[in-house]
Amino acid sequence: MSVADISGHAHASAAPVVSLRWGAPVAGGAEVASPYLLTTAVFDGTEAGGPAFSEPHTHTDALLMWPHTRSLTLHTSAGVRRLIPGQGVWVPPGVPHAATADTGGVACYTYVARSAIPDRWTSLRMVKVGRALQEMLLHLDATPMPDDLRLRTQRVILEMLQEDPLPVLEVPVPVDWRIRALADDVLRDPDSDRSVEEWAARHSLSVRTITRAFSRDIGMSFSRWRSLVRMSAATAMLTQGHPVNLVAHRCGYSTTSAFSAAFRRVTGASPTEYLRERSVSVIP
Repeated sequence: MSVADISGHAHASAAPVVSLRWGAPVAGGAEVASPYLLTTAVFDGTEAGGPAFSEPHTHTDALLMWPHTRSLTLHTSAGVRRLIPGQGVWVPPGVPHAATADTGGVACYTYVARSAIPDRWTSLRMVKVGRALQEMLLHLDATPMPDDLRLRTQRVILEMLQEDPLPVLEVPVPVDWRIRALADDVLRDPDSDRSVEEWAARHSLSVRTITRAFSRDIGMSFSRWRSLVRMSAATAMLTQGHPVNLVAHRCGYSTTSAFSAAFRRVTGASPTEYLRERSVSVIP
């Protein structure tokens, strides 16, 4: 079952970052049928014509988003989190969100019935989705089995859920709609070497307006925020198996050493260490 079948996802040839409308997210979405505790929708993008994305929406049940291959991006009104294999994000019922799945990747959406939600899991949180958990969820999705066995397996899976202690790059976004449009533009083009003055002119804004908005809304300078955008894009490319020197170039760095130093400043690890510690696999 594809994600498009149950939660309004669609194919698009546009860039992974889209202009999202947060004012009126669609309510409802997929629900887990009783007596089951969870169900997983698998979106196979290996034959898709472009990234799969959804407009902002909410769910009656909880949602665990996780990529099986390549990367998967969670969008909220406050920011963007790009997940690599081994990482997942827990979205409680009623929380507006959107998603973008990489072309050529496999993205998974595990819905958890409200009655089965772990105690105190009432806010967004990162979840470890290791290989064993992935394979169990995919096996349940693809394999017919008696109800009693399916329910026992689902209970085991819920007991296996645990928060991920390793930080995941989150790119906050400004609240001001004028600056949000600029931010979306930068997210679409992380390797651009435009200066803040050039970005300001492109969006008919003053540098002072941009500086104030970034300081007020997300607590950092435009330059520091753009570095975060580039490192987020870099994690996805590294997961796809691209060499570090190519990733450095595509993220706007003239040398691999400069990129590696910037990556360590933002993530606390080198590109190789980051993948080894956080990803269950590197997908070529």
